Amino acid sequence: MRGMGWEKGKGVGRNRKIVEPVDFQTKKRTLGVTVHEEEAAEAEKIFHDFKLGDYIEILGGQDKGKHAKILSLSLETSRCIVRMPSEEILDLAIINIKKGSREEYFKLRDQSQDSVPDVFAVPSAKRQKTDNKSVSSSQNGSSKAWLHQDLKVRVVCEDFSGGKYYCKKLDIVDIIDPWTCVCRTEGGKLLENVPQSILETVIPKKKGSLVMLLSKKNRFEIAELEEKDSKSSSVVCVTLIEKDVVTASYDEVCQYVGDAIR
Repeated sequence: MRGMGWEKGKGVGRNRKIVEPVDFQTKKRTLGVTVHEEEAAEAEKIFHDFKLGDYIEILGGQDKGKHAKILSLSLETSRCIVRMPSEEILDLAIINIKKGSREEYFKLRDQSQDSVPDVFAVPSAKRQKTDNKSVSSSQNGSSKAWLHQDLKVRVVCEDFSGGKYYCKKLDIVDIIDPWTCVCRTEGGKLLENVPQSILETVIPKKKGSLVMLLSKKNRFEIAELEEKDSKSSSVVCVTLIEKDVVTASYDEVCQYVGDAIR
């Protein structure tokens, strides 16, 4: 380098300019590269202003000004899952919400109650036994859509992917439409365009495990498993928000693997 004209303390090239190296700053959790520490701290401060069951108002986007109810909160991602008065479920950034009105929420819910589609309703029929294997009522043509992100499900179709995933458990990571999803295997492989018709809900074995309720009355509410009765194919759960005791069939609950503050 000295033979090329370099001198200690001086730059190289025509302008002899010294360029300082970039000081890389790691971001907390899943914050993007454009987020400053001040913004991150503000998001965390806002996060602690909310709890499960709070009513919020959306600050931006196509749902700006609408009110919703918080179903789950995640400090890891600084996001929340909320239920709209129309029963629609949204995933929002914490910085995009503020304290809302319970009265406004129920006013809007009453107005839209008659027009709520039943596409996500789940029949209460118990699972049928076929060839000594438990088969979900989702294989019945009369069933309704129940897929939701962060549910653990089981493949019950031997023909899917050549039987490679038969009886294997998968995590739902994305919803394509009410009847189709993207799943992740226990090995981390993503499976696209997985139809609901080949899946059944998974019921955790351990008391206190998180489940999501799928019946129309408690749709997509998160609860803790209290009791499990394999003879009647039913469970007893306690919802995290209202602390309601709910008895449901295996088809009306599914293990939840997402974030939830208890």
